[in-house]
Amino acid sequence: MFFLRYKPTIGRRFLLFFFLFSISFSSLSLWAKPNPEKPLPPLEFIQGRFWRNFRLKDYILKGSIQAAKDTYPITLILHDRSMEYRFKGLPLMIYVEINPEASFVAYRNRSNEPWQPITGINRTKHILNTDISYEDLSLDFIRWDKIKPLGTDSIKTLSCWAFDAYPGSSPSAYSKVRYWIAEDYYALIRAEAFNSANQLIKRLDINSVQRIGDAYVIKEMQVATIPPGKTLSSSKTYIQIEEGKPISPKDTENLDSDNYEKYSQAGVATEMESIEKK
Repeated sequence: MFFLRYKPTIGRRFLLFFFLFSISFSSLSLWAKPNPEKPLPPLEFIQGRFWRNFRLKDYILKGSIQAAKDTYPITLILHDRSMEYRFKGLPLMIYVEINPEASFVAYRNRSNEPWQPITGINRTKHILNTDISYEDLSLDFIRWDKIKPLGTDSIKTLSCWAFDAYPGSSPSAYSKVRYWIAEDYYALIRAEAFNSANQLIKRLDINSVQRIGDAYVIKEMQVATIPPGKTLSSSKTYIQIEEGKPISPKDTENLDSDNYEKYSQAGVATEMESIEKK
């Protein structure tokens, strides 16, 4: 999961949340058709602007991950290019750092233990019994060596550029990821993952967003697993954010997920405004 700062010149820092990941709403067509006739800027230029804008504010968020059979309360701590997920009541913490050169994913069972890196084929494993894998958290497809520009497209009301990314020798559960970058914000707004038969197998939808303080964050996001050759999902996982507030990097050093209430209630009251999808 991740939150993006969009365009610095628009006066607010916008945040956005997780894996393939974007402002794609469930009402969007699953089969967008990019127009190859319209020219794109060089890929290197688009990637450079994307990474320049990909920064996370210092925030602590409280919510849950809801799978088909279980609900997992979480605390999510954001800082610069890193995200830390703490699962309440479970011996599991996940750390993700996303950089232009590489991503780092690790886990530990307790806060006093060292982080254990998750590498290679282990990144394709799913987290608990959800539809989310460690690979989904890392955005590796943005850095895959083979990326094919497809042309321009429109997602919701946003003009964007579309690309197909191929993993090559990189371990991945996907043979291709198609993703869309917004022209105005240089931000990832949608992605779909395919198998070796070019069949859609995973999809992300953001159902609603909300304002927390001066930032916009996900209120509810849906990650769906699609059986090959089908259009309906076989399982879904919902990520929901209930509350949050800015927090200093110093506070995060000694933060325990069980003590979240102390931090969420301290200082200025958190302002939340729901913005449901149209």
